[in-house]
Amino acid sequence: MRKFERKEVPEVLSKTVEGKPRWEWFGERYAQNRAQNPAFTFQWPQIEGKKLNQHLLPDLMEMTESHCSYCDDYPFHRGGDSIDHFYPKSLPAFYGLVCDWRNLYIACKHCQEAKGNQHEPDLLRPDEVAFEFKKYFIYDFIQHRLLPNPQALEEEKVKAEVTIRVLDLNYPGMCTSRRHAFQRFMRDDNPFLSDYNFRFMFDD
Repeated sequence: MRKFERKEVPEVLSKTVEGKPRWEWFGERYAQNRAQNPAFTFQWPQIEGKKLNQHLLPDLMEMTESHCSYCDDYPFHRGGDSIDHFYPKSLPAFYGLVCDWRNLYIACKHCQEAKGNQHEPDLLRPDEVAFEFKKYFIYDFIQHRLLPNPQALEEEKVKAEVTIRVLDLNYPGMCTSRRHAFQRFMRDDNPFLSDYNFRFMFDD
């Protein structure tokens, strides 16, 4: 997980519809549809002949330099660059946030599948102002695993543990990919950081 700064709400979401921001209007409609039919499935609404997620992907990708918001994997595999709802759209408490800009993250297939419909209050958000990788985590360069920072406050350790578990950030395939990225970086005479996955390994 690597810190990034969230851009301002895109106009496609902030534009007013019936006296309220479009994202709020879409959220209310979704909540109404789910209330009337619990089996109702969310579909990205069409705006100017294009689905809303297609409008949003360029900004979301730009914020993370086309890396996964959660694990920082790169590049995305074909079809893996989809939008995750941090607060799951399947839970009634969060129906109204289905198009909230602050709730949308570009995420790889692994992180989306691992997180699924889970919601835990201690799950870290990489665009939080107070988030810093080294505040919560240390990196094990032997096994290429993420571990809670032993010097962190207890509540910070809990957040790190929850984030590692919910996103399955230490599954074997990811640890192997981190090792390969590290080895490539060490061989590179002039590395360009944004071309690497798992950039938190190399941040000062």
